Amino acid sequence: MTRKGEGIDGRRVGDAAFIEETRRNPGPPLRKPRDWMRYSRQTNTDGTWLGHGGYGGQYMLANPDTGTVVVYFSVLENASAYDSDFSGPLVKMMADLAAQ
Repeated sequence: MTRKGEGIDGRRVGDAAFIEETRRNPGPPLRKPRDWMRYSRQTNTDGTWLGHGGYGGQYMLANPDTGTVVVYFSVLENASAYDSDFSGPLVKMMADLAAQ
């Protein structure tokens, strides 16, 4: 995602137009307390970065402008394996790291 669909050896592994369209048209906001984040095309975005969560609180965030990817591995040990009070601040921190 940070190389807009170009793989390590120059092969096309993603669609640059898909990535840019997702950033330009970020879709509806998530529910509070993460209403600053939007959902579009199976990804989350704020119009700059693209991210996607996994089971148990894992999250990947990529900033195509800086070329930085931040990945967080975790295990939330609750019934839903999800906690919006945890994930909102986590994604904000990841976005800040990726912006540098």
